[in-house]
Amino acid sequence: MKVPFRQQATGYDCVPTSLINALCYLFRRGQLPPYVVRRVYRDSLDHQAARGTTSRAIMDMGHWLSCYREKHFDKFAVESSYIYGNQVHLRPTSEIIKCLERGGAVLVCVHSSRYERHCLLGLQYEKDWLYFYEPHPRTKRFITCDAVQFMEPAFIHAPNLRVRSDWLEKEIEQAGHPHDSKYVFGNIGNRECLLLNRIHS
Repeated sequence: MKVPFRQQATGYDCVPTSLINALCYLFRRGQLPPYVVRRVYRDSLDHQAARGTTSRAIMDMGHWLSCYREKHFDKFAVESSYIYGNQVHLRPTSEIIKCLERGGAVLVCVHSSRYERHCLLGLQYEKDWLYFYEPHPRTKRFITCDAVQFMEPAFIHAPNLRVRSDWLEKEIEQAGHPHDSKYVFGNIGNRECLLLNRIHS
């Protein structure tokens, strides 16, 4: 049985929520070790007073998942890669696109405002659009833009948001209006992403 995607419980747990959603996307319920779920929530909210997740925690969690094996859950095996800076893009050589084409899932860090960051789950890239599951419920008032479109999920692992690649690729300096800084990768030096693929035995 596949577990449906979940929404954030607070305004700060986008990373652990998106990471659990990624694992639910890649594995069935009976294939997920309970210790992995415990570890994700324990180690992913490492910012001050658990108000968010640092880049270090995302990187460490990806490495830990790649190494984790448990004999009672022998179907659980993950290959992860943390990319950052100029590695995060949607040009033809994109590691994000390659990961999605192999059936993987991608934790993508974008801006929710000029100064705040947010984590989405990337699921599909098609015809210059990146399709996501947005774990924070939004209304259309959050952003009004043809390049950012909210969607009604058609099934339990369907995207609820799509963003055009040229919009995502913007840097903060290119955003004039406050809305123009939402759902963008932002400045090259601050970009980060965690790629996740299931290893089939």
